[in-house]
Amino acid sequence: MVSDSSNASWFGRYRLSSRIATGGMAEVYLARRIEEDGSRGPAVAVKRLLPHMLTDRRIVQMFLNEAHITEQIHHPHVISILELGVEGNEPFIVMELLEGRSFAELRQEAAEHGQHVPLGITLRILVDACRGLDAAHRAVDQEGRPLRIVHRDFTPDNIHVGVSGTVKVIDFGIARAESIGSGTEPGTLKGKFFYMSPEMIIGGSVDHRADIFAAGVMLYEQLCGRRPFTGPTTDAVLQRIAEGHPRPPTAFDPSVPPELDRICLMALARDPHERFESLQVLIEAIEHVGGAAEVASPEQVAAYVEALFPLDRDPKRQALRRARLADPSQPATGAAPSAPARPSAPSRTSEEPHAAPPAKKRGLMPVVAVLGGLLVLGGGAALLLPRQGPPPAERLAAAEATTDPDARVSALKGLGKDERANAAQLAQAGALLLAAGMPQAALDVAEAFVERFPKDVESHLLAARASTGLSMGRRAERAIEQARALAPEDVRPQLALATLRERQGDLSGAVAVLAQAYEKHPRDAEVAPRYGLLLSHQGQLDQAAEVLGAWTRRNEDARALAELGFVRYRQEKLDEAAALLRRALRKDKELALAHYYLGAVLFRQDNISGAERAYREADRLEPQEPRALAALCQVLAHAGRVNDVDALKRSLAARFPEKAKSLAAECAPAP
Repeated sequence: MVSDSSNASWFGRYRLSSRIATGGMAEVYLARRIEEDGSRGPAVAVKRLLPHMLTDRRIVQMFLNEAHITEQIHHPHVISILELGVEGNEPFIVMELLEGRSFAELRQEAAEHGQHVPLGITLRILVDACRGLDAAHRAVDQEGRPLRIVHRDFTPDNIHVGVSGTVKVIDFGIARAESIGSGTEPGTLKGKFFYMSPEMIIGGSVDHRADIFAAGVMLYEQLCGRRPFTGPTTDAVLQRIAEGHPRPPTAFDPSVPPELDRICLMALARDPHERFESLQVLIEAIEHVGGAAEVASPEQVAAYVEALFPLDRDPKRQALRRARLADPSQPATGAAPSAPARPSAPSRTSEEPHAAPPAKKRGLMPVVAVLGGLLVLGGGAALLLPRQGPPPAERLAAAEATTDPDARVSALKGLGKDERANAAQLAQAGALLLAAGMPQAALDVAEAFVERFPKDVESHLLAARASTGLSMGRRAERAIEQARALAPEDVRPQLALATLRERQGDLSGAVAVLAQAYEKHPRDAEVAPRYGLLLSHQGQLDQAAEVLGAWTRRNEDARALAELGFVRYRQEKLDEAAALLRRALRKDKELALAHYYLGAVLFRQDNISGAERAYREADRLEPQEPRALAALCQVLAHAGRVNDVDALKRSLAARFPEKAKSLAAECAPAP
């Protein structure tokens, strides 16, 4: 690639004007194709992998997979792939240029104004996105054979809503098409797990009805203001999705039209055969409801996007406009180019508190004038100073001494504004509030911390962690970028970004961030084991084994040893798995997960008594988790111990009544 005199860059036949977006794996440029005769094509978006991703075969395959699949689909509600090429050894994708925001960004912006996206607007966005994806489901190759495309990541992040009201499905990066293949391996969890169907979670056969389930999740979120399946951990959410028992939307909002309630629950059926036959049937059902659920028009969607993201205040739209104006490929005309709009004054985004202008400080001078300066000279001056309360160290000690969240908040209330508090004390206060599960109070401290110590990386990291806890994604990302700018070699901003991606259900994004961190800090105790753990959870077993193996060769990390043992178990290396798990238990005999994994290994080795002991120990150490007891039930059923199985079923019903039915179903001999 060489630069020309106008500061644009050449990439093959494309002149790149400006980078308009950067993600975890790729970046996008506004570009224009220039032919040898000088003729110019329309403005387009050129997507390129980040340089360090070019050596990762799996990433390259996913990148190519996205283009190969998307170019088979021709529909106004699916982003158009204009060209797939290779320049040197670097693949690239040329796409139509879109202006607007993702459905996720619309929802986030509305939430930060204390609102929901209006039902009619959401229904229009979902209906149009489903039309596009239905076309993908029905796509055929040049011989007329069905491609059987499944998106597998149909989420608000992958629905683009244009400023003109046009809705398009984007990012087929992890999609699957039978005749094309995909960049993923069997048994690998991909995408954002909140939208995964039960069959994806349990590794069953996946077809187009998995995308119907994802549409049902998005509809449920609109109707209820919450997800259908929630939990304190990723594993808990995955288990609840697999069990498949969402509460009806009308249980949260009785005003939901009964027909829409039925549509939503049918889309979310655990059994794919009980869902709608196709997205087209789902669309027809939604459009038939009417009344309060009347589908908005594209013009209404356009007006809504403009209201949320007006050109004069939206940085993304402004960046795209600047990129267009900077395009040196625009044909010259006799008229002078129109001047860009005068930039508006920097405005606080909706994620930030709408703070009023600072009040004028009440100084002593007016009082001095009235009293002739007498109070300044005497002890009476102290009466005019605000009472500050106990010193920060004393308040922090009181907060640390209590485990009651409300008492901790009370002890630290207003500490951020106390000028006696230093940076270390503000960082400690924020950490205590986060540990107490009070992210809003922590964010209040963080905002004051940032205001007083804007160059302290700890202040921005605290703001990032608190914002993540409050699901304020844009606020968290902004804080992370500020921390990274202050400390470019510090790995903690990347770890904070990985945590945010996990919280958003974007496991692939979290893995991509940790991959970058691992490349620079392969021996960091916060990076290596966490990266290996996520690789294992995503089913990337060879990579997980490599990362966890390198870490455990140098560190007796019980949790990492246990996870490596589970990786080896899934790779059918049972003896090595058992040795690793016993090594983990020598390091930490109270690690319930290691006992649980060991039970699975021993069961596969036909050591029934050993598996029973391991599962019972895991259950003793983590009685709130049903999985060890459910696994033991399966072991005993396999061994034909009917009376023991009946006893375990009664125990499961007594301890986990809400899950008893699904757990009891596991008490069957393994095939």
